[in-house]
Amino acid sequence: MDHPTSASRHGRLDSLLKHGESKLLVIVFSQVRVPAGKFGLERLFAKTRHNCLFLNDTGSDWYLGLEHAIDAALSAAMGEVSPERMIYYGSSMGGYGALLTGLRRQDGDTHAFGPELRLGRSGYQSTAYEIDANDQRLVDFKSLAETYSHELNLYFGCFDAVDAAGAIAANELLPKARRHLLRSTHANHDHLYSLNIIRRLIRTFERDPARELASKQLNCDITANDLRAFGDLGEALASDAVVDPADITELEAFQANPGLMRLAAETYARAGDLDKALETMEKAEALVESDPVLQGLPKRWRKQLPLQRVNWFFKAGQTEMARQLLTETLERFPADEAMLTLAKQLSLGSTASK
Repeated sequence: MDHPTSASRHGRLDSLLKHGESKLLVIVFSQVRVPAGKFGLERLFAKTRHNCLFLNDTGSDWYLGLEHAIDAALSAAMGEVSPERMIYYGSSMGGYGALLTGLRRQDGDTHAFGPELRLGRSGYQSTAYEIDANDQRLVDFKSLAETYSHELNLYFGCFDAVDAAGAIAANELLPKARRHLLRSTHANHDHLYSLNIIRRLIRTFERDPARELASKQLNCDITANDLRAFGDLGEALASDAVVDPADITELEAFQANPGLMRLAAETYARAGDLDKALETMEKAEALVESDPVLQGLPKRWRKQLPLQRVNWFFKAGQTEMARQLLTETLERFPADEAMLTLAKQLSLGSTASK
């Protein structure tokens, strides 16, 4: 059965309301790079019975300053579907939008995957989109959370330095939140989808996320000290500070965390120790490939590990090694623009076109 939809635009905010049969209204915030007229996660939620309000900040400005536009879209949607319950939902930039709006409005539960709680820091995606840490539109999450009475679920991938920092910030700013620390990356929503967790959660929004995550061995056993160190060291490396690889390799979580291994490999490379960099990155790859849960990590993250080794071989003048590894990588993962560029530089045009 087809359900009516209605679209509108408020400045840089696009919205689309899809009518459903349940009593839920799910407000779904798009991630970055979703073009105007399109909406993140639209196909996912199209398979549910829920009323869905899709929102997209077409300026990729982290939904800052869009309070009035969001409220107008919500008021119109609520007038049409009269929901009994509301859910704010999003990943990455969308996770920030969901968290920001859920805390501000305080009229529904929130599920935010990989939100950056402190925007504009070195190595953060928000910084790449020119969000400043001192932007006057930023809000005080801690004060908003003091009166928040709904369920707040935050999902962080412990293989990502920014997510690790977010998990620590959440503990300080949002102590009432349910923090889900995952054996995953920043793109943990995609990872959870591949393991059928997302579809089970969103079907009714009545399942316990912690129980679902535990059923797939996704919980990450990592100390607050290691999370904080990972976030700090990742930010330091992104700001071109000198990082001692030992500060990473001596962390308790290092041997079970391919994200920490990747960070250590990059510090070895910066220090000019190519052999150690290659060895450590290859160790991270082996860990991912040996674990059934980690094999479900998004391919766009997994392929960055061998591709970094290709680049290191290439820069070191070990062209044949670079060619061989890139050929193997192209056989395992879909080619993207960076891979095709590398292939051209290494004279692998015919292989890359397969």
